[in-house]
Amino acid sequence: MMRMQQPKPPDAMLATAYNATHYEVRAPGGLLLLLLDRPNPQLRAVHEQFGVSCSAFLTAWNPRSVPTPAAQNEAALWQLQQQIAALGLVCWSGSGRDPSGKWAAEESLFVPGLELTRASELGRRFDQHAIVHAQNDAVPRLVWL
Repeated sequence: MMRMQQPKPPDAMLATAYNATHYEVRAPGGLLLLLLDRPNPQLRAVHEQFGVSCSAFLTAWNPRSVPTPAAQNEAALWQLQQQIAALGLVCWSGSGRDPSGKWAAEESLFVPGLELTRASELGRRFDQHAIVHAQNDAVPRLVWL
């Protein structure tokens, strides 16, 4: 059986920036901080609360990591939110924040129960390089598109 080759980051600088980002979720119970490749007990609790085995963190801001006017970013994020709602899923707002402050924060959405395939499709539809996805192990992982 052939294994599908995983997409690679567009360049090392972007990969470093994405990996250092703090993925912050404004959850009803307070801030939920997702750090890549680290088990997250709070995230596990969210999965249990919603009875789901996965979740996704994605944005529609700054397609292909190109700074985009705020009005366009806001409109795209609203469209993403509408597409998530059409799937019958809830979402919470969040932001991808560079702890060094070099990159501006990007408004984002956290979606409990959003399967990897569908999350990847949405990310591609909004011309993103990557999404963050967690399976039932509650470990957020960067998925290059």
